[in-house]
Amino acid sequence: MTGKGKTFSVVGFMKHYISNSKADFRFNREESAAGREEALKVNLGRLVYLISIGLSVAIAHIVLFYFFNTEASGTELQWKNGIIASHSTMFLVFLITGFSVIIIRKRGLFNKPCARAIPHFMFLFFLMLGTIITGIDQLITNAITPFMIVCFFTAMVLIIPPLLSALYYLFAYTLFFFVITHFQPFQDVLLSNYVNGLTSVAIAWFLSMVLWRNFVYRFRNDRLVRQQQTALQEQNLELSRIANELREVNKSRIRLFSIISHDLRGPLANLSSLMRLVQSDDITEPEFKELLPELASQTLLTSELLDNLLNWSKNNLNGITCHPKAFAIHEITSGIIRLYAGQADLKGLEILNKTDPQHKAYADPGMISLVLRNLISNAIKFSGKNGKITVYSKLSGEVTEISVEDTGIGIKPERIPSLFGDDQFSTQGTAGEKGTGLGLMLCKEFVERNGGRIGVQSTPEKGSRFWFTVPTAT
Repeated sequence: MTGKGKTFSVVGFMKHYISNSKADFRFNREESAAGREEALKVNLGRLVYLISIGLSVAIAHIVLFYFFNTEASGTELQWKNGIIASHSTMFLVFLITGFSVIIIRKRGLFNKPCARAIPHFMFLFFLMLGTIITGIDQLITNAITPFMIVCFFTAMVLIIPPLLSALYYLFAYTLFFFVITHFQPFQDVLLSNYVNGLTSVAIAWFLSMVLWRNFVYRFRNDRLVRQQQTALQEQNLELSRIANELREVNKSRIRLFSIISHDLRGPLANLSSLMRLVQSDDITEPEFKELLPELASQTLLTSELLDNLLNWSKNNLNGITCHPKAFAIHEITSGIIRLYAGQADLKGLEILNKTDPQHKAYADPGMISLVLRNLISNAIKFSGKNGKITVYSKLSGEVTEISVEDTGIGIKPERIPSLFGDDQFSTQGTAGEKGTGLGLMLCKEFVERNGGRIGVQSTPEKGSRFWFTVPTAT
């Protein structure tokens, strides 16, 4: 590499180093507001403890200098009165500032200009107070201990940006220079104090700068940790949401398969009974030919039911959703009654459709069809021979009430509260029919998804009336 290239490389490195060094001491645009607010909260918190200690120190000095050494005169008296006056001022300023800080922290007034100004005011006040006390001390001593203490103390306690702290220390040293010149008559002592004061200011500013840089580092690290924690919490929430969705989807799929098996059991049982009759020669060939149209009708209805169930379940594999539209209640009820006609005939049951042909519902037809199939199937299951099942519809304001009434065995009062619950139980029907225990729970869920309600009135040994409401189509 040529000398010129090396020069450019060194210059580039220096620019990069200086640029990075500046970034270590200042907040970027995204960090500025939060960083300065955090610095303010830290400063105000420290001031509470600092002021509580300062008040005790001020009172101790005032009492000590007022009640002791009462025979002082001349220069000593002047020094004594100066110490009392300076600490009295310190007590008053600390008292007012302390109350202000407590109110600001208690009410959260961190965005107020007065709140932001307090740490800077106290930084300057400490430096000025230490300078004045140092000047007064020159009446009896050559030391500048108070000035040195406040320089280091302010650097370690209050977090101030380096540029501002440099200006404050420069102001303090300028004041120190004039105060010392006024009170100290000996030139050799003055020169020593000038140098010691300048050294104290330089070291204090360097210390303040280092502590500010550490605060910026800590703030950025804490902010990064908080961001990572927030990101992890969001990820955990997202994972929990996905897990819940998966559980709901799996639950929905289980229910869908239960619905399909539940709704196909009755029609397939009818076909199975007819086949057994044929196989066992319990019916003659002419009787079988008479049953063929009914068998064909049952097969067609079962096939249509299976197609509808599969299509409906396909649309709901990712979770059962409601797709409402207007449909005629009488029409959908007639189709379901035809589907269960064979099963009803085996028990000698009469199913009547007394729904009004003019009544229309606005709901998911698949869901309402499932509800009606379950209620009619249950009515058949729990009705004895030669009973009657009736389906009604009634307008009631903005909803239509649909009811399925039977003359079956009824339900015991203590069993009614648990009929629509999550506890699955199945009761055998009057002919030993079995069920899954899911039907009424699904009916309740589907009715409520469509904005309706479901209920039952029943009298043991006299029958039951299950009803539900759906929004009326306008």
